[in-house]
Amino acid sequence: MGILEEVKDCFINLRGVDEVRGLAERAAREGAGFSELLEAMKEGLDVVGDRYDKGEYFLSDLIMAGIMATEFVDALRPHLPIPTIKSKGKVIIGTIEGDIHDIGKNLVSTMLSVNGFDIIDIGVDVPPEKFVKNVEKLKPDILAISCLLTVGLPGIRRTVDLLRMKGLNVKVMIGGRPITRDFAEELGVGYGRDAVQAVKVALELTGGKGVKPSE
Repeated sequence: MGILEEVKDCFINLRGVDEVRGLAERAAREGAGFSELLEAMKEGLDVVGDRYDKGEYFLSDLIMAGIMATEFVDALRPHLPIPTIKSKGKVIIGTIEGDIHDIGKNLVSTMLSVNGFDIIDIGVDVPPEKFVKNVEKLKPDILAISCLLTVGLPGIRRTVDLLRMKGLNVKVMIGGRPITRDFAEELGVGYGRDAVQAVKVALELTGGKGVKPSE
């Protein structure tokens, strides 16, 4: 079994922290691409999420998958190239109010950092007002909002509304399990299906090609 299939299977079958860290070290030795490894991990996590939705996995399994994902990325981090290029922009990122999941947020943060963005992570369960305050204070190029639960969708809408009410024309991008391209387009913001696509969206937004907040 190749390294990418091993990674995917490790997450699907929740083979544990020690094994996933070992796979990260093996992947580094074999020179596997970071984006490909993240995609393999994401595919495994998607299966875990599906099994949770069907009642085949439990909350404890979902938590274990999250711990494994964090350990996997942390083990890969020392082997990632350090950007030597000029910063591509400042990104504030957080998980919306009502949602304490940080897997997706952390993956996107890592991918953006590797690709030359300066990241300000303001955590999980972030209320719309806190997002807006940080935008006012720190003046980022992009505000990135993560969401794994449908309960967070109204908070994302409220955040975008507050930004517009205050005249803060920051670029916004959103992503996560319940978010669709249609929802993002309705709000007039960028949409990243996963961590790899989030980088492409961020590059488009900072290059002036992304979807800007509506007037």
